[in-house]
Amino acid sequence: MMRSSLTRRLLVGAAFVVSLNFVAARVEAQQVIKIAAGAPLTGALAKPGQEVFNAVKLAADEWNAKGGVLGMKIEVVAADDQGNPQVGVAAAEKVVADPAIMGAVWGITSSTCIPASEILEKANMAFITPGCSNPKVTDRGLKNMHRLCARDDFQGPAGIIFAVQELKAKKIAIFDDGTTGPRGAADEAEKQAKAMGVQSLRFVLRSGDKDFRAVLGTVPKDVDVIYASLWAPDAALMAKQLPDVGHKAKMIGPDGQFEPIDYVEASAGGAEGNYVTFFVPDMKKIPAAAAFVKNFEAKHGAISSYGPIAYEGANILIEAIKTAGKADRAAIRDAVRASKHNGILGMQIAFDAKGDVATPSLSVYQVKGKGFELVKTVTK
Repeated sequence: MMRSSLTRRLLVGAAFVVSLNFVAARVEAQQVIKIAAGAPLTGALAKPGQEVFNAVKLAADEWNAKGGVLGMKIEVVAADDQGNPQVGVAAAEKVVADPAIMGAVWGITSSTCIPASEILEKANMAFITPGCSNPKVTDRGLKNMHRLCARDDFQGPAGIIFAVQELKAKKIAIFDDGTTGPRGAADEAEKQAKAMGVQSLRFVLRSGDKDFRAVLGTVPKDVDVIYASLWAPDAALMAKQLPDVGHKAKMIGPDGQFEPIDYVEASAGGAEGNYVTFFVPDMKKIPAAAAFVKNFEAKHGAISSYGPIAYEGANILIEAIKTAGKADRAAIRDAVRASKHNGILGMQIAFDAKGDVATPSLSVYQVKGKGFELVKTVTK
C-alpha cells in the first residue's frame, strides 16, 4: 500500500516535471516568430531571388527595431528553391516542419510556386508571392495562396496590345522557354494577338543554351515585334544574337526581364530600345516608397526587380500576425486574406476571393542606356 502510494507520488512528480519542461520548451520556442523568404537564392535567377530575400529581411529588421510583433523578435528563414520545382518542394517541406515559421513570402517562378504552395496549404500556412504570375497559381482555390503581382492573363495581353497600338506591329513572333511561367505568358500573348487579328508565330528556346541563332534565323524578316517570354539571361542572349541573323525587330518581354544587370548589361547594348512590362511603377517617383528605396539601396545597391513587392508582402504578413494576435498559422493565413494594406506601391493592397491582388497594375518600360525608363502604367 505504501509502495503503491509512493509510486503514484513519484509518477505524479515525474509528470509534473515533464509538463514544466514542455511548457518551458514552448515558452522558449515562442521567443521568436519566423517567416520564410522563398526564391531562387542560387543559380541563374539568384540576383532577383536575393533581392526578394533582402527586401523581406529589411521589413523584418524595421519591425524588430520597433519591438517586433506580439512582443517577439522576427527572424527571416531563407528557403532556396533554385527556380526548380523539386528543390522548391523540398524547401517547402523544411519550412512547414519548423513550428516557429508562421508564413512565407515566396516565389518569382510559377513552376516552383505551384507545388511549394500546396505543401504550405496542408500546413495552413500563408503564402504570399511577389512574382509568380501564372493564372494557375491562384486558380486552384487554395486558402493560403496570395499574389501581389499581376497575372499573366493580364500581362501577356498587355504586351501585345502595346506592340500593336503603340509600336504598330502587324506580325509578331512569340517566344518562350517551355517552362510553366514563360509558357503561360506566351500563351496569353498569343490569344490576344489572335483576338486582335494580328498574325503571330510561336517559337521555343531551350533555357540555358548559349547559342540561339539557329532558331532566331528561322524568324521571318517581316516580323515587326518579338514577344520574348523569357527570363533575363536568355532574353539578353537573344537581344545580343538577333543582329547576327540580320533581324532588327524590337523585343518586348514580361517581368523576368526587368533586370538592369542580367538583361540590359548582359545584352551588351543589344537590348537598347526594347520594352519590358513589370508589376510596379518607378519606385523613385512614389513618395511613399522614398524611405524604402533609401534604406534598401544603402544596404544592397540599386533596386532592380521584385524587392518592392516582396517588401510589401513581408509587411502584409507581419501585420496579419499582429492582427491574429497569436502565433497560429491558420489565423494568420485568414488575416492575410482579409488584409487591406497601404504601403509603398502607391495604392491600397487587398485580395479577392482567389487571393489575387484586387487591383492589379502593370507598367511598361523601355530600355534606355543602363536601365529602364517608364513609358506608361495601366490598371486592369
